[in-house]
Amino acid sequence: MAEQRSTPNRRDVVRAHPLREALLDLIDRDGTTTSTIAARELGESTGSCSFHLRRLEALGVIEAVPGAAGRVKPWRRMRVEQATLNRELEDTAYASWLTAKTSDDEDFAFSEVVTLADGELAELRARLHRVLRDFVGSEPRSDAATPTAVIIRAFPLREEQ
Repeated sequence: MAEQRSTPNRRDVVRAHPLREALLDLIDRDGTTTSTIAARELGESTGSCSFHLRRLEALGVIEAVPGAAGRVKPWRRMRVEQATLNRELEDTAYASWLTAKTSDDEDFAFSEVVTLADGELAELRARLHRVLRDFVGSEPRSDAATPTAVIIRAFPLREEQ
């Protein structure tokens, strides 16, 4: 019998390479990075960092920051289009879950308005990524383990809000 091969998902492709994961950690920490900065921070060559940044772009995980001048090419996490698609998928999945929810199903939601100084939103993002990383890719703790959506949104409030 022929062995079936599944197509790897985006998260598996990223996690399969430690430099790609390190590059994403760097972007999550600082908001953006270039291959030169990444090479210096990670002790890698600029060519290797540049190659893996382009691979992450091809996977739809990051994008070049628009309007960068000269040879400097800063990269950031994917923005508007991907975020909109993710929210639509999250909303649809949550509505479906609510429809099928039983009294035994567990969930929680919370929100908090906090005051953050410049740079603290990026720090908050990096901390939350570290917490979630402990669960992402870990072996299920029991046979009853279930994929669970974790949705975190943080954004500055405008004066009129």
